Amino acid sequence: MSGLETIFGILGAAGTAASAAGTLAAGAAEKRNQDFIAKQEEMKANEELAASTREAQQKREEAAYALSRQQALAASSGGGAGADAPTIVKLMADTAGQGELNAGTAIYGGQQRAAGLMDSAKGRRASGRASFLGSQLSAFGQGASGFAKLKGFG
Repeated sequence: MSGLETIFGILGAAGTAASAAGTLAAGAAEKRNQDFIAKQEEMKANEELAASTREAQQKREEAAYALSRQQALAASSGGGAGADAPTIVKLMADTAGQGELNAGTAIYGGQQRAAGLMDSAKGRRASGRASFLGSQLSAFGQGASGFAKLKGFG
C-alpha cells in the first residue's frame, strides 16, 4: 500500500467514524426531542384533568343555583315548595340529576382527552427509543463497513 493509499484509507476511516458519530448524535437528539414532547403531552393531560374537574364543579354549582331558584319560585307562587309538593320535588330531582350528569360528562371528557395525550406520550417515547436504537445499529454498520474497506475487504 502506497503512502497516498494509506492517507486515503485513514481519511475514509475518519469519515466513516464521523458519519457513525453523526448518526448516533442524530438518534440521541431525536430521542431527547420525543421525550420532551412526551413530557409536554403529559403536562397537558394533567391540565385537562384539572380543567374538567373545575368544569364539573361549575356544573354542580349551576345545578345548585337552579335548585335554589326553583324552590324560591315555587315558594313565592304559593303552590308550596316543601317535600310534600310532588311537582317541585320532581322538578328539583330532575334538575339535580341533570347537574350531576353534566358534571360527570365534563369529568369523562377530561379523562378521555388526558388518556389520549398519555397514549401519545407513550408512543413518542417508544418512537424516540426506536430512533436511538436505529441510530446505534446504523452507526455500528457504518463502522463495520468502514473497517472492512480499510482492511481491503470492501
